[in-house]
Amino acid sequence: MFKLIIPLVFLLSAGVGAAEPGFNLNSVTLRTIGELPRTLPAAAAPRENPQPEKKYFNAYILKAVDYLYAEYGLLGYDINSILTHNIEYHTSGVIKARRAPLTMCVAAQMEILLTAYEIYARETGDYSVYAYLPKRSFEGLSVTDLKGHIWVNPKFNAYGTADALINFGMGERAPFENLHPGDFVNINRTNRTGHAVTFIAYIGKTGKILPKYVPEVVGFKYFSSQGRLEAGQGGFDYRYAVFSKFGCPEMPYKRDCEVVYSTDQKMLTTGTMLSPEFWTHIIPVSDLETTGETTLNRSFFNGLTTDD
Repeated sequence: MFKLIIPLVFLLSAGVGAAEPGFNLNSVTLRTIGELPRTLPAAAAPRENPQPEKKYFNAYILKAVDYLYAEYGLLGYDINSILTHNIEYHTSGVIKARRAPLTMCVAAQMEILLTAYEIYARETGDYSVYAYLPKRSFEGLSVTDLKGHIWVNPKFNAYGTADALINFGMGERAPFENLHPGDFVNINRTNRTGHAVTFIAYIGKTGKILPKYVPEVVGFKYFSSQGRLEAGQGGFDYRYAVFSKFGCPEMPYKRDCEVVYSTDQKMLTTGTMLSPEFWTHIIPVSDLETTGETTLNRSFFNGLTTDD
């Protein structure tokens, strides 16, 4: 397992600019971004007490989701592609897309984070988010790289985006029953595949949106990249995940059935992102048990959902 330290360099730089057992979860035409829309989507609804809304980054995650769907939605899914477009990491250079505008699910979650950074910095004038981690953390796959954790690696204690954010002092755990729009989920299915997604809402058996967790919940609506290679048949889009115990009920939406419900965070990984002022500066460091890089499990993240 990895160790945690609090590096002084990050503390000094932060102010710059302002359940089925036995599953094997082994690790693991270019468009430029231009200007973000002048009219941004509305913020997420406030969380219930006792946690103040300002503690969480959900509003910016949701704005990123809306922006990416509007500008880069349904441009195609490909497991070997990363990012739908090049993304500037403030003054540190460009995080380059690979095989744009195609992308896949774990890369989609990283793109959502990077887009949320950009929206947050433009809205608030606070660019210190870019000082928290170097650009290489979104490019490398080692234990000291956020990307290496988002890509899923049990050796790093990283089973999803929520774990990645927690491991880097940027998030906290939230059980499935207490999720809010803009939180993160990694799922497993009964066919031994999985997916990395952004939680949008709970759903009932007809796909109706439910404002909070209630006994009628059969799953949840999410946003990610999935589907097929052809534009219009894959890429950034929404799906309606249904837990396996509820079968695969008919609904007028694209479904993702046979999702495993579990309280085991290795099987259903859930959590939320904190606002930058609450980031702890605790980050992983390499040791003898966490050498090497994450290898993406391509068969596990195959991108196919029920209605693809």
